[in-house]
Amino acid sequence: MASIVRASKYRHVFGTASKREECYENLRVSINAWDTNYVCANPKYMAVNWNAGGGGAFCVVPHSQAGKLRGDFPLFSAHSGAVLDTAFSPFDDDIIASGAEDHQAMVWRVPADLAEREEEDVTQPLVVLGGHGRKVGHVAWNPVAENVLAVASSDHTVKIWDVGAVVVKSTLTGFGDTIMSIAWNHDGTLLAATCRDKRLRVFDARSGNIVQEGAGHLGVKGSRVVWLGNEPRLVTTGFSRTSDREIYLWDSMNLAAPISKLNVDMSAGMLMPFYDSGSSVLYVAGKGDGNIRYYEYTDDKLYLLSEYSSPEPQRGLGVMPKRGVDVGKCEVMRFFKVASNSLVEPVSFRVPRKAETFQADIYPPAHAGRPALSADQYFAGQDAEPVVVDMETLFRDGPLIVAGEAPAPASATKFVRCGTKPPPSEPSQSSPPPPPVATQSPVRRLSPAPQVALPVESETPPSPPPTAATITPAVVASNEEANRLRDENARLQAQLGQVQAQAGDAQQRAQRAEQAAADSEQSLRSVRAQLDDAVQKAAKDADALRAQVDAAIQSVDEYKARLVKAEDSAKEHELNCQGLEKELRDAIDAANSLALAAEKAADSLQAAQ
Repeated sequence: MASIVRASKYRHVFGTASKREECYENLRVSINAWDTNYVCANPKYMAVNWNAGGGGAFCVVPHSQAGKLRGDFPLFSAHSGAVLDTAFSPFDDDIIASGAEDHQAMVWRVPADLAEREEEDVTQPLVVLGGHGRKVGHVAWNPVAENVLAVASSDHTVKIWDVGAVVVKSTLTGFGDTIMSIAWNHDGTLLAATCRDKRLRVFDARSGNIVQEGAGHLGVKGSRVVWLGNEPRLVTTGFSRTSDREIYLWDSMNLAAPISKLNVDMSAGMLMPFYDSGSSVLYVAGKGDGNIRYYEYTDDKLYLLSEYSSPEPQRGLGVMPKRGVDVGKCEVMRFFKVASNSLVEPVSFRVPRKAETFQADIYPPAHAGRPALSADQYFAGQDAEPVVVDMETLFRDGPLIVAGEAPAPASATKFVRCGTKPPPSEPSQSSPPPPPVATQSPVRRLSPAPQVALPVESETPPSPPPTAATITPAVVASNEEANRLRDENARLQAQLGQVQAQAGDAQQRAQRAEQAAADSEQSLRSVRAQLDDAVQKAAKDADALRAQVDAAIQSVDEYKARLVKAEDSAKEHELNCQGLEKELRDAIDAANSLALAAEKAADSLQAAQ
């Protein structure tokens, strides 16, 4: 009997890695062990957590700067601890939030002259959000209300901030351990969170109350959560008790048990879920894997469509918002893959169609990058659906770039089409201008001292000696002036010789200083190369150790499972032994009874004789 293939518009979606010149090279991606994506993106920029020598930093790279990044590209460096997570604002492509190990979150504006800066880091954030007792591991913007930011910390709380007013509006508590991931639902009213205490929770973000709570994945490793668009459904990824990687599908209104469970494999890397609500496709990528699986969600079921494979494993992934995909090439998803400690590679997923017209059936309206509510309206209790844009507009005009003032009311948001320059933003009145950056003056080569033309004596024939009649007071005065000028000329010649000698010495010293500076620069390059090699080796050693630890944990889990089975077998054997012992006692009693009966029979026979 012929098998029936399930019909789907996305059954033949395929992934393609970008060419080398379209990748981002010469980066220094963070090697922090915190479970993060390391990278985020919007239609204008790509941001990556930076491996800074001291303190914390991240780098924002315009897409126009794809290729090999220059060594002096500016960083965003105000955190005193390693940056753990970043997130671009959905309503302003120039606004980005960051969280770090220094217990703080910060909100930044990307300067318009970022690409032209040379060794001048951005050190002045727009807003600093403090109040947490431990490191800030996750930041997430509300998808509907402007200037509303969720900040999750290892102090087991999530704070909901009004960034414009710099006020905490609510605090989500009740976590028993470290928060592993957070996710907003489509209208920004609910926030889902997974935790190391193996519980899944859904909060009312404004009141801080727990709406639903249930037991999540039972493995000792972490887990992640994502909402399935405007459906009241959640997907979590994690590990089983025996370290199998799993995908759970949940009803957000009832977390007593998952709707379905999907066992993926036995690998050790964390699964990173991403959902495209326009195509109803769930993308799942494992850390340390080279593949990305994608499933279509239909009728509360996940159907495996296909799998993108690559020889290069991914350390993390960032996703491009829908308004930034290439609609003309039928692109439905674009990831930014951290392929190594120095490379980020875009991976494009497309529907294979040759039509040159807009494909409306695979492009429903998408998030427009425009807020539906202000922060005041949101915290006053108003609800709204996200503002959407017709994707045919992107097919005609290209990716949609949004710009605005932050913090600012929703009406200030502007739209800028790709290919046009956004209007310059006015400087913020609340933040002081950044302090001047001290730079080292370059060594200057001294020029040889100029040759000075001095007066010389005339070579005209000498006049006849004056007679007494011709020697007048004027002549005497002229002779005295001439003698004085000759003396002054000799003095100036002597000074000139001294100046020329000093200039020569200074020139030699400058040349020696230049040579010393060149030698120092060469030594510095060598030290930096050695340091980079050491860092890469340490990262590889750390990855190897993490793999060994994961393998050891997996072995422990397997041994625990075997121990449970052995204990069950021992109990079963003990019960069997108890049954056999009872049967043996019964047999002995029966034998004794038979012996007594035999004795009685013998006595009776003897008496009869």
